[in-house]
Amino acid sequence: MQLSQFPQFEIMILHLLKQQDFSGEHIYQILNKHFQIIEGDILISLFFLQDTHLISSYSLENIVFYHIEDPGLVRYTTLKREYQNIHQSMEALLENEKTKIQ
Repeated sequence: MQLSQFPQFEIMILHLLKQQDFSGEHIYQILNKHFQIIEGDILISLFFLQDTHLISSYSLENIVFYHIEDPGLVRYTTLKREYQNIHQSMEALLENEKTKIQ
């Protein structure tokens, strides 16, 4: 499955950083196990999230690690709720064999 849209990266990166701090390389490795992604797309997403103060970064032994900030936790909660609403709506639509127009 190919993943290339930013909101999908955003929620997954925030989800990972909610669990613990990661380097960009670790985030790429984790996501690349499940999706076909380009490492540069992850970096662009990380820079955007950092520029919007949803995450911060720090260096440890010359490796940059990313950390989720409070606004990032709020954004993650919002994105997760939106995803769940879309998923529930899709499930309801797909459960019906015939969709009726009222």
